[in-house]
Amino acid sequence: MLKIYTLEITQKGIRSMINIIRNLKIRLKLYILIGVALAGMLMIGGMSFNLMGQMNEMTLDISTSWLPSIDTARNMSTAISNIRLNELGYLTAVSEDVKVSSLQYLQKEKEEMDALLAAYGEMIDEEERAFYDNAMNLWSQYNEADEEMMALAGQGLIEEARAILEGECVDLYNSLNSSFDDIITYNSEGSDDAAEESASLYRTAVYLMAAIVLAVILVGVFFSFVVIRLIKMPISEIESAAVKIAEGDLDVVISYTSKDELGVLAARVNKLIH
Repeated sequence: MLKIYTLEITQKGIRSMINIIRNLKIRLKLYILIGVALAGMLMIGGMSFNLMGQMNEMTLDISTSWLPSIDTARNMSTAISNIRLNELGYLTAVSEDVKVSSLQYLQKEKEEMDALLAAYGEMIDEEERAFYDNAMNLWSQYNEADEEMMALAGQGLIEEARAILEGECVDLYNSLNSSFDDIITYNSEGSDDAAEESASLYRTAVYLMAAIVLAVILVGVFFSFVVIRLIKMPISEIESAAVKIAEGDLDVVISYTSKDELGVLAARVNKLIH
């Protein structure tokens, strides 16, 4: 019962709309067709820009946040490995030249680690703060162990220095690498989630745009049919009446009535022959 009532309301609404269009001037009827087409184009264009903007934000987030953090964490892992190699090279150097060279490279890698941690600190948000704090804490401990080790080596206590290198420094090295792996995992998962969200948005955009295009086509076809019919029918009727009048039949009555130009013409023809 409700469906029938709803259908009746819909049919009444359509008939009312057609009657309104019937009484419009012909140019306004044509403007309606143009307006429907423009509205459809504007709707499609606006939706496209909105969806492209959202996809651009996600792509920008991946390229400026997630991926740089991954690259920085990998570079930090490389830097701490180089630090270990140069520490070992310094302690096992067989000549003063090799020792000086290892020390220079060691200092350079430590500066690189400081720069990488500082760069990473500028990329993070509050959710990632714990990873940064943990890495900074471990690096600070490693620096302290390194300074103690180098001080012992400077005093000629190579065995004691190597004991720190192969003991405390190994544990801190493994912990640092583990913290870098955690950073890589966190940002890789974030990047994958953002990529999936972007892909999902793209699929939604495709379906939505297809639905909008279909709706615009259906509405355009409907209005085109209505307007063309409202113009063609009275023209055909007036043309038929004119032919009959030319043949001498003055009993012709044009039934079309409206407030548009064709309605006015029909009324004048009726008045002329009656």
